[in-house]
Amino acid sequence: MLTWVGQNSGVISVTISFLMLIVWITYLQMLFLQYRASRRAYILVTRAAGKGIRSRCLITNMSPQPVYVTSLIGTLHVPGREIELALTDLRELPEEELQHDPRSRMGQGSLGTGDYLNIGHFDEIAQAMLDANNEDEVKVAEVNQLDLVVVALTASDKLPIGAARNFQFERNSRRGTKVQPLSIATKQITQRRARKAIMQKAEYHT
Repeated sequence: MLTWVGQNSGVISVTISFLMLIVWITYLQMLFLQYRASRRAYILVTRAAGKGIRSRCLITNMSPQPVYVTSLIGTLHVPGREIELALTDLRELPEEELQHDPRSRMGQGSLGTGDYLNIGHFDEIAQAMLDANNEDEVKVAEVNQLDLVVVALTASDKLPIGAARNFQFERNSRRGTKVQPLSIATKQITQRRARKAIMQKAEYHT
């Protein structure tokens, strides 16, 4: 046995070195994946507290790091056209409205992991957008769909991150208007070109 080891010491040494290389590559890959996961932002846009037009819309930060929601951009689909507005700064807010959860009232602010913004009932969101756009002849009952885009900033990246989800207003429900998400999950805007596009969109609505 010792003779065989001596005769094949070169092969054994190469094999051990190769196995060690595989171990180190696997270890470094795990470190890299863990690093990427720690930097990956994930924002949810969800319907809560019911399924109807009076249900609420929540923006939740599920990222492992804090994010700052800088803008919420909504698009209303009404017959024949679309209305796009930033939900932030739609109107002047009196001081008393900012006493409780000012982030939700303003539609912007810093969110730690698991924190959320309650941006209101779906019908109130639609009505506020119609009022801000001086749509006197369009009623909430005529809105077919609401698209929401969240624009947020992190400390680790110069470009904003984003999330988007679309909600259809179904009026053939026996219990009144139903708010139906058009996707199971919130779309995460991660590609560089798309992130530049939402940055430009947010700047346009500033």
